[in-house]
Amino acid sequence: MIDTRNSTGRGGVLFSAVLRPNRSATIRGLNTVMALMAVIWLGAGAVFAAIGAWPVFGFLGLDVLVLYLALRFSMRAGQTVETIDLTERALTVRRINHWGRSRDWSFSPHWLQVVVDDLSAHRDRLELRSRGHALVVGSFLTPAERAELAGALRGALRSLSAPVSV
Repeated sequence: MIDTRNSTGRGGVLFSAVLRPNRSATIRGLNTVMALMAVIWLGAGAVFAAIGAWPVFGFLGLDVLVLYLALRFSMRAGQTVETIDLTERALTVRRINHWGRSRDWSFSPHWLQVVVDDLSAHRDRLELRSRGHALVVGSFLTPAERAELAGALRGALRSLSAPVSV
């Protein structure tokens, strides 16, 4: 998901984008699905226990726990955020991972290239390149969203280098 803002003022931020992974489920939906699965597996486990295959009951419980942990990890990974801010002096990328740790990169906008590499039909990537350094941004976006972001960034960079009319 991309949230972009453009500003025409030369003093502050000229372009800003907030990138977030798309997650269709909510924590409430996750808990509802897990409760339903637990009821189904509890019923199946009770049937196995009644016919004498009681170890199956424990393994079904372990399956529920592993599924819950995997879905929680996926939900947590959805909290990753990338922000891109363009000013006259720098393009700054801040990445905040799902643990809350942040990392910043800064590029000179006058040397910056926005490159979309087509590696295959489903795994292209958006890179910011400047003076021998490259940074992949929006790796969790869809190809269409990456193309949209690349176009918006290129437009903002073009407007920055356009001559100012008096």
